[in-house]
Amino acid sequence: MASPVAVLLLLLAFSYIVYQLFLHPLAQIPGPRLAAFTNLWKVYHIYSTQLHEVLLELHKVHGPVIRIGPNDVHNLFGTQDDDLHALRRRQLAHGFSQKSIVAMEDILDERLTVLCDRITMFAETGQPFDLKDCISRYVLDILGEAAFSCSFNAQIPGAGEFEQVPKAINGHVLMGSIIGELPFQSLNKRLLAGSPFKWMREIVSNRILLRNTCAECVQARLDGGSNKDRKDLLQSLIKAKDPETGASLTTIDINTEAFAMLVAGSHTTAGTLGLFFAHSLRDPQIMARLVSELESKLDPLDQSTGRQTHAITGLEDSLPYLMACVRENFRMTPVFTMPLWPRVTASEGLAVWNTVIPSNTNVSASNFVQHHDASVWGADHAKFDPDRWLDGRTEGLSAALIPFSLGHRMCIGRNLAMTNILKTISTLLTRFEITMMKDAKKESVRFESYGIGELQGTLMCTARFRNI
Repeated sequence: MASPVAVLLLLLAFSYIVYQLFLHPLAQIPGPRLAAFTNLWKVYHIYSTQLHEVLLELHKVHGPVIRIGPNDVHNLFGTQDDDLHALRRRQLAHGFSQKSIVAMEDILDERLTVLCDRITMFAETGQPFDLKDCISRYVLDILGEAAFSCSFNAQIPGAGEFEQVPKAINGHVLMGSIIGELPFQSLNKRLLAGSPFKWMREIVSNRILLRNTCAECVQARLDGGSNKDRKDLLQSLIKAKDPETGASLTTIDINTEAFAMLVAGSHTTAGTLGLFFAHSLRDPQIMARLVSELESKLDPLDQSTGRQTHAITGLEDSLPYLMACVRENFRMTPVFTMPLWPRVTASEGLAVWNTVIPSNTNVSASNFVQHHDASVWGADHAKFDPDRWLDGRTEGLSAALIPFSLGHRMCIGRNLAMTNILKTISTLLTRFEITMMKDAKKESVRFESYGIGELQGTLMCTARFRNI
């Protein structure tokens, strides 16, 4: 015979499920049944790396508003928040201005030259290489230099103490995405550290190692190291002040922001570049048009004079076809797919597409879902077609492209990301003829995301020299 406690627990569980499914204010909003009473549905799809695709399919079935959690609603069209920037954004705005990014160009050039040297080695030997991995290591090197004044030497496999940094960053993103969907977050972090599964413990230990190493780099700079006057993101953090109050960042603030720059900046930029090449290398016509534009619009590179990379200034304005390809890459596979949760606080709730959402409901929008809405982009939304940005099909749709989010959540690192993306693409395609391996070309572009996405698997290529 069941104990009274067991019976009570069963009744409570049954009552909770009935309430969530039929009586909750969100009960009338369609969505997966399991999602109505637990966030584990979301956790599963985050871990599978395909939550963005699942959300897209759910919207196709249920329409513009769906329920994806006990108190969570996902809508097809997010709204822009026009509130004033938060304190931290005011403090960091100058450091991420285009003028400040141009001042860091030597750092970018130095690391981009190392990437070109690596590809030169592969071109000389004819050895196939993983372009995705090369780019990931290169971007990590840039963020290490810019955010910490540390030489990660990530582009030299097996060298240095930072070999585990890429793995640590991936683990950090996965852990943050999953734990963010669960209650008792601090407790779950401690439980993860003591997990019986080795891979879970490694996520925590690698993250701690990465955070401690980054903190050491920051402290060395604060203590007056040789790079104390260097123009980079870390210097911007150290000198940052609130223009209204004059408040500076504390050491903890600097560590936190620098760590966030490393994780978010390296993963998103590397993911975007890897996906760009995965899309464009599959189509010889796209590549031919890209190279033709670069050769006609940019000054030739000349290693004998030391100009081995293209300068930042003017790239975005002078290369319309390259920008069309970049925008189409942003549309097809936006790397930041993590839904951001603005809470509805108005007492009367919010009306979205004739659906009244009650107060205190988490409402989010996914840029991946918006970028694949056939009513906006047309029936060919699943096709990588840069010409849609040049032939008038996307006229008036610039606001619908949101790779860097909107409002006060807009990515503060947009200038650095765009600079890095355009310098890398223009320099690599000017110096090398990069060809995707036939086996890789047969497969479609596979996109995976824990909230920050990337190309699934490798991007095996070969390279030959162009005349520069």
